[in-house]
Amino acid sequence: MNTLRQIGFDTRVKQTANGFTLIEVLIALLILAVGVLGIVALQFKTLKYSHDANLRSQINFLAYDISDRMRGNRANAGDYVTHASNPYAVLTTAPATACANATGANAANDLACWHQQIYQSLPPGSSAGITGPVGTLYTVALAWTDRSLETHTINYTFQP
Repeated sequence: MNTLRQIGFDTRVKQTANGFTLIEVLIALLILAVGVLGIVALQFKTLKYSHDANLRSQINFLAYDISDRMRGNRANAGDYVTHASNPYAVLTTAPATACANATGANAANDLACWHQQIYQSLPPGSSAGITGPVGTLYTVALAWTDRSLETHTINYTFQP
């Protein structure tokens, strides 16, 4: 054993630190927390965009529904005009008249059914109306407020 010491080898075992220090653990936890917060924020954005897409789909459905109803009753298309000057009548209350499952084309019943669909499908304070005719064209105007309190309007112009 003395010969090992003579050539430079120490027979004592050095104790080395193994594992992580507290600072390394805290830094790893901080990086993990930032990553989790980023994923949560991404999830909230996805939820918002999904809700907005759902509202836009409902808007399209409602606009095409009333335009198809008007096409089914072309002779009385002028009876569907709800507001000559301001198409954005706020629909904050339930429809005044009930939607009947009537056979045949009836503008009053079609508008009552449409109003009921708007009231059930869109957020409170949404508005809708039909203007026209300009020549032979009518316009369906729809407006709604999203979760961030931003108002959106969409106008569909069509010929019944």
